Amino acid sequence: MQKRENFASQFGLIMAAVGSAVGLGNIWRFSYIVGINGGGAFLVVYLLCVVLVGLPVLIAELTIGRSSGLSSVSAFQKLAPRSFWWIVGVMGVLAATTIGCYYPTVAGWSLGYVFESMFDWNALVGDTGAAFTEFSAGWKAIVFAAAALAVTVVVLLRGVTAGIERCSKLLMPMLGVIMVVLVVRSLTLPGAMEGVRFLFAPDFTKLTVGGFLDALGHSFYSLSLGMGVMITYSSYMKKDTDLPSATVSIVTMDTAIAILAGLAIFPAVFAMGLDPGEGAGLAFVTLPAAFASMPFGQIFSILFFLLVFIAALTSLISILQVPLALLEDRFHFSVKKGLAVVSAVVIVFGVPSVLSFGPLAGFTILGMDYFTLMDRLANDIFLPVAGLLGILFILFSFGVAASKREFLTGSKRESHFLATIYPFAIRFIAPAAIIVILLRAALSFAQG
Repeated sequence: MQKRENFASQFGLIMAAVGSAVGLGNIWRFSYIVGINGGGAFLVVYLLCVVLVGLPVLIAELTIGRSSGLSSVSAFQKLAPRSFWWIVGVMGVLAATTIGCYYPTVAGWSLGYVFESMFDWNALVGDTGAAFTEFSAGWKAIVFAAAALAVTVVVLLRGVTAGIERCSKLLMPMLGVIMVVLVVRSLTLPGAMEGVRFLFAPDFTKLTVGGFLDALGHSFYSLSLGMGVMITYSSYMKKDTDLPSATVSIVTMDTAIAILAGLAIFPAVFAMGLDPGEGAGLAFVTLPAAFASMPFGQIFSILFFLLVFIAALTSLISILQVPLALLEDRFHFSVKKGLAVVSAVVIVFGVPSVLSFGPLAGFTILGMDYFTLMDRLANDIFLPVAGLLGILFILFSFGVAASKREFLTGSKRESHFLATIYPFAIRFIAPAAIIVILLRAALSFAQG
């Protein structure tokens, strides 16, 4: 059996983990749920949820992965042999694979909009709603989804160090630069400060119970928790990796990118007199209209959708690494053979996702189109169930004390504020929060 790779540096690890966490959720989903939930008040609640829910679950997953040195399923089999805890890993792989089947669809939209902004600008901004409907329902969506998957496969073929780490070191700084350029441009538009106030001035009268639950759920999903990604990535960590420092960096950078996305989007939306509560169409319908109204808008449209594609690509890489690592660790597949299997699964179950906006638009399961069904199965069921089971594993098998010791191993300090709050948060706050997420999901499914 070949020697298992490790990340060559802590910086590479952080960039890869941040690349996983920073995805469509930070730029596309975060912005539109902030918009529909009234802005600043939602942001305050979201930040509290990140600290009280996201951080402890992230610490749990990082310690499981590094302690075992194996991918999701194999990690639980090693740490708790001859037990049923391997089911936790299976749920994570199932979640990652499900997301990996529909994620190329949206990644393809963002890549396609880079080219549409370059070569078909007038048609793109003539009627933005009709343009998106035509694009997502046509052959272009299939081509660009395939292209997004192909780029992901090429990166994964090169392995952890030469592929994932090197790609993350290149793409994440590039994402940061593009983000800063877009923020500066957005903030210099006339009337932009209204968007800044919307994002940062909390008005708690606008926050509903649904908004609070959105913040709670997004704090969990935005860090790529419950899908085995952080367990898998941390399994490639060296023992001298400073986990507390890495954890703070991952959460800080992930949250900063989300806030910067808000600063790039809402000032432009308000400056152009558009609706911040547009919903899921904010990125692909509302923003092209905003870009069309500003000087050099075509250039900024290209940059924005390139930013969205980079975020989607780094997440897709990490998502597909989860089932790939399982095939390598558990079944001793080579990278090429493993990727062939993973790609085949993604293509078979992913094509209907792309076609959900075209030929299969009328096909529904449980009252939902295929794309929506896959998204809700992953985000409303698989992720929170895997996250809750992972917490129970820490509480009743691995042990909170052992997890805390693993967290501090390699740290430059004997203690850390995260290690202080971790035991209470993982025992009480995080499981209670995830149960609330699951109850909301169950109610949502019951209502259709």
